[in-house]
Amino acid sequence: LSAQIPSSQKLIITITDDWNSNKATVYLFDKTKDGWKKKRGEISVSIGKNGLAWGEGVHPQQSGALMKKEGDRRSPAGIFELDSLFYGLEATAPDHVRYPYLPLTDLTRCVDDSNSLAYNSIVEEDSMKKDWTSAERMKAVDPDYKYVLVVKHNTGREKGKGSCIFFHTNNVPTSGCTSMDEEDMLTILRWLDPKRKTLVVQLPHSEYHRLRTEWNLPMLLNN
Repeated sequence: LSAQIPSSQKLIITITDDWNSNKATVYLFDKTKDGWKKKRGEISVSIGKNGLAWGEGVHPQQSGALMKKEGDRRSPAGIFELDSLFYGLEATAPDHVRYPYLPLTDLTRCVDDSNSLAYNSIVEEDSMKKDWTSAERMKAVDPDYKYVLVVKHNTGREKGKGSCIFFHTNNVPTSGCTSMDEEDMLTILRWLDPKRKTLVVQLPHSEYHRLRTEWNLPMLLNN
C-alpha cells in the first residue's frame, strides 16, 4: 500500500462519524507539486444503511470484527481503485465528462449470487451462460443508476465478501453503495480524469485519524 497513495493523483475520501453511521462526507483531493490539495466544497452522501465494514481493496488486511459480507447493508471500508469507465441510463455521457461512458442496456446485470462464476461482475445477460439466481437489472434501478461509477471492491470475487459496489445518484442510504445528489455526482464525474489514477478511501473518522500517517493520507481540515 505504501506505494498506492503516493502513486495516485486523485483521491475521493469518504468519511463517516463512526462504523454504524449511514451518512458521510466526501472530500476530493488532487496531487500537486506541493502535495495534496483539497477541492473546494464537501459533498454530503449516503452509504450503506448499516454503515461501514472492512472490505477487500488495495489496503493491508485489517483485523476488525466488522468485515464486509454479502447482504450486510454496509459499505466497504478501505482503499479501492475505480473501474476505467462508468455507466448510466442516458444514451450519451453528460457534458464535460472525460471519463469513458457505457449506457446500460435492458440486459445489463450486476451479479450478486455468490455461487455464480460472474459473481461481482457487470455482464450482458446474453453474453454468457446464465448460472446465477440473483442479479441487479441495472437499467431498472432508476433514479439511482442514472450515473454509476464502479468501485473495484472484492476484485478476486471471493464468495460472500460483497458485490456490486458503486457511487451513484439518489442520496438515500443503500445496500452498500455510496449515493449522492445528481449535481454532486456530476461534480465528481467532471473532476475525474482517465489519465490520472484515482483511489477511493472510505473510513470512519477515528480510523482515518489512526491510519493517516501509515497510509500516507492527506490531512482533512477537521481531522
